[in-house]
Amino acid sequence: MSVLAKATASRSRSLKSAVSGIAILGISALILSGCASGGSTSSGKDLTLKIGTILPQTGSLAVLGPPEFAGVAAAAADINAAKAGIKVTVENKDSGDTKTNIATQSATALLADGVSAIIGAASSSVSLSIIDQITKAKVIEISPANTSPTFSSYADDGYYWRTAPSDVLQGRVLGQKVLKDGATNVSIIYQNDSYGQGLDDNAKKAIEAGGGKVGENVPYDPAATSFSSEVTQALSTNPDALIVISFDQLKAIAPELQKNNFDFKKFYGTDGNYGVIDKTYTGPDIAGAQFTVPGVDASKDFQAKLQALVKKEGNAALTVFTYAPESYDATVLLALAALKGKKADGPTIKANLETVSKDGTKCTTFAACAKLINDGKAANYDGLSGPITFDKNGDPSQAYISIYKYTTGNDNVYESAEFGDLTK
Repeated sequence: MSVLAKATASRSRSLKSAVSGIAILGISALILSGCASGGSTSSGKDLTLKIGTILPQTGSLAVLGPPEFAGVAAAAADINAAKAGIKVTVENKDSGDTKTNIATQSATALLADGVSAIIGAASSSVSLSIIDQITKAKVIEISPANTSPTFSSYADDGYYWRTAPSDVLQGRVLGQKVLKDGATNVSIIYQNDSYGQGLDDNAKKAIEAGGGKVGENVPYDPAATSFSSEVTQALSTNPDALIVISFDQLKAIAPELQKNNFDFKKFYGTDGNYGVIDKTYTGPDIAGAQFTVPGVDASKDFQAKLQALVKKEGNAALTVFTYAPESYDATVLLALAALKGKKADGPTIKANLETVSKDGTKCTTFAACAKLINDGKAANYDGLSGPITFDKNGDPSQAYISIYKYTTGNDNVYESAEFGDLTK
C-alpha cells in the first residue's frame, strides 16, 4: 500500500478524532502489561516481551490505524490476563506513508528502546522502506496488512512475517468474483507500486484464465490527485466491470466516474480502498460497489470487545474493523513463539513462529495454546483471522478473502468469504 490523496475535511476530522486516543491506547497496553501478575516459566520468572507497532496514525492509510491498534491492544490485554508466564508491553509509533520519513524514524526509536518485534507496517511500500533496518537488527517484523507478493521471496533472513495473505490470493479471488458476476470485458485502474502491481497482475491472470479479457489496464502515480484521463481511458471500452486498486485516491476517482455516468454496481475495489468512502463522504453514493478484503469478517463479539476497549480509552468508535483480527493474531503468535522458546528475543521468536502456527494440537485462544506449551505439548494456533499456517517464507498459506458490498448512503455490509489455499 502507498500514497493517497488527502481526505475530505469531514473525514480528516473523523480520523483525527480516532487517532487522538492512540497514544493513550499505547499507554493503556503498557499499563495492562505492567499490572498483570503473570505465571511462571521453568526458571520461576515471567518473560517480558517488548513489542513495538509501526501502524498508520497519519497518512494515506490512516483509516486502517484505529482497528489495527485496537487489535494489538486487545491481544496484549488477553495475553497478560492469562498469567501464563509471559508479559507483553506495547509501544505504538506512527508509520505515516511513503510521502514522509516517519516510519524510518519510528523504527529507529523502537529499535533503540530494545523491542524484540515490530507489528507493521500496514502499507507494503512503507514496510519495504524499513524492512532492512528492522530485520538486520535481528528483530521480528510482522505485518497484519502487507499483501504485496514481493515479501514472499525477500531476503530478510527469516525475520519478516505477515498474517495477511499475499495478493496472489486476493487478486485471484477478485478476478474470479468479477467473472462470477457475469463480466467478460474488464478495465483496471491501479496504483503503480508494489501493492497495486501485485493485485493487478493476479486479478488479470484470474480474469484471462476464466475466459474474460482486460480491455484497459491503466496505471497511475500514487501521488496523483487528478484522475480524469485515467477514468476516461478505463471507460473507453465500455467495460462490464471496473476494478480500482487504490487507497484513498478513491475519493477523487469516484467523482470522475460519476461525471461519466458510471454505474457503481459495476465497481470492484480492494482492501486498500475499502472503508475509505463512508457515510460522512460528501461525494457520490457508490451503492452496489463491491470490495475484497483479506481475512474474515470480524465476529460480532470481537467487534463489541474492540468497541468497548476504544470507548474505555476515550477514542472514537471504530467504523471499520479491517485487519483488526490479523493484528490481534500477530500479537498472540509473537507471545506464543517467545513462550515456546522460553526467551523473548528476535532469534527465538523467529525459530518458533512457524511451529506455533501449524504443529500440534489446535487451539483458538492464547490461554489455551499457552497451557499446551507450558505442559510441554505442541500448540497450533488457529486465530481470529483464520488458520494462518505459516509457510517457510513467513506467509500464511491458508486464508479467507471477504467480500463487502456498499448500500445506499455509503454504508456497507458483509457478503461472503472465499477460502484460499496457496499450497495447492
